[in-house]
Amino acid sequence: MSAEVIYKVEEALDEDEKEMILFLCRDIAADIVPLNVRQLLDILNERGKLSGMGLAELLYRVRRFDLLKRILKMDRRTVEAHLLRHPQLFSGYRVLMTEIGEDLEKSDVSSLLFLMRDYIGQSRVPRDKSFLDLVIELEKLNLIAPDQLDLLEKCLKNIHRIDLKRKVQKYKQSAQGAETSYISALQASLPNLSLKDPSCNLRLQNGESNEQRLSVGQPDTQTESVKISVQESGTSLPQYIKERYRMQSKPLGICLIIDCIGNDT
Repeated sequence: MSAEVIYKVEEALDEDEKEMILFLCRDIAADIVPLNVRQLLDILNERGKLSGMGLAELLYRVRRFDLLKRILKMDRRTVEAHLLRHPQLFSGYRVLMTEIGEDLEKSDVSSLLFLMRDYIGQSRVPRDKSFLDLVIELEKLNLIAPDQLDLLEKCLKNIHRIDLKRKVQKYKQSAQGAETSYISALQASLPNLSLKDPSCNLRLQNGESNEQRLSVGQPDTQTESVKISVQESGTSLPQYIKERYRMQSKPLGICLIIDCIGNDT
């Protein structure tokens, strides 16, 4: 991506949009302390972390569809189709925070700043700052995170922004759904276990000898001999059948229990 493209994009953004871009890039630029958006985009571009489509996603997130078309020669539908087929560059959590920040009124932000005094102290509350400034401060204190949004949800309810509270709940449900889908896919990738193989039965005949060797074999495992002791008795014992269960793993041995009926004299 050329320096000219980065320059044109940065020049066309207002201060609120620049703040959103800096916030969105905090995860992929954790070790960067940029002076401005131009420097941030330039560093990410040099490191290969920001392609043309990545910049398009960034402009899409700040809703500058005009810059998409004028500078990158893309439309909104092209970016949306790309996001459906490929992993997103920016986390859903950061996208959610920027969307909430856009939907909050100034009075809402002021109310949130006041409510947060109970949790971070009055001295740490950023005065006359934006919602994203507040989020950054809460992140430093580990009071908000992608999997820790209860405090934000509670405060949104207190300022009567139920619409934004529901947006947070929807994000949490989608995150849980993604985790459940991953676990289901992982389980599906495991081989199915056949718990019972009726073709393999071992029979023990009584009275042949005090010590017998049973040979256990299957196509995918090495034949193994197992030494079994049988107690002598004056009575005839019925046949005992031991069933072997296929677990698709190398068997370590056979456990055989014989219940002898009768008294030795």
